[in-house]
Amino acid sequence: MYYLWKCLFMPAAFLLAFILTDCSGENESGKPGVLVSTGWLQDHLNDPNVVILHSGSDELFDSLHIPGARLIIPANFTVFSNSLRNEMPTADSIVELLRSVGVNNDSKIVLYYENSRLLSRTARVYVALDHIGLGERTFLLNGGLPAWQEEERESTDVSPDISFGNLDVSDSKVVVITAAELDRLRWDPDFVVIDTRSDEEYYGTPETEEYYSDGGHIEGAYFLPYQDLLSDNRSYLFKSDAELKELYRNTGMEPDKVTVVYCGSGIRASVSYLAALHLGYQALLYDGSYEEWNELDKPLTGPVTLPDKNE
Repeated sequence: MYYLWKCLFMPAAFLLAFILTDCSGENESGKPGVLVSTGWLQDHLNDPNVVILHSGSDELFDSLHIPGARLIIPANFTVFSNSLRNEMPTADSIVELLRSVGVNNDSKIVLYYENSRLLSRTARVYVALDHIGLGERTFLLNGGLPAWQEEERESTDVSPDISFGNLDVSDSKVVVITAAELDRLRWDPDFVVIDTRSDEEYYGTPETEEYYSDGGHIEGAYFLPYQDLLSDNRSYLFKSDAELKELYRNTGMEPDKVTVVYCGSGIRASVSYLAALHLGYQALLYDGSYEEWNELDKPLTGPVTLPDKNE
């Protein structure tokens, strides 16, 4: 079952990239991982095939952005579906959004977020692009605009001239797992399920005299909050590859396993999805996440007592 599933969502090109990926952030061919540094982007600012996408608001973009960047609104890359928030749009709508900012068939895409609050939303954009087969040529600027400004790199208020892009995609990639599929596979030894929410959400709220019990997590899920992937002092920056790999290893992730990540509605878990792919892991996003799982009355663990971190 595992190998059949693996073949369904892993195109051959991704398998090749997985084999070559090194946790230093670059593989043997010199190709970067999903996360790229400010220095890497600086070196590629004048590459005619690089399209830089500023994920944020027109208010800030109109006054300050990385030279050559085009504005995208990250919320446009999710839709409401069957009462669920933040679901995957159709491939055609994603392609249309990218064409509108000049993405072509030969473009390399660099996403960056204008502030730390939009990091998870921008990671969700990456998931959408990976879904339509662009994951191998889409990158995320580690640290986003805050890191760029911290290093006093050039910024501008001048928007580039944009011609409508000719992007056309034919091969999509399975990046999302359904509730029914997850329910069947969550105990499979070749799958690891990770809850990326907060401590309080994962462990739930025990019943008190004032409130009924609430929350908990998908039965069998490990716990790795997405915030743990980020620097303790600079929440807009990812930790080093070595630190990320150690965190994932502690949740049972291994290169030959498929990792399923979820959160409340599919946004925060996108950060974990992106980081997992950056390290060369195989990953799927449970897009419905806890919101859908709870509505479907699927098996939950909790609430349980929150562990004492001082012990």
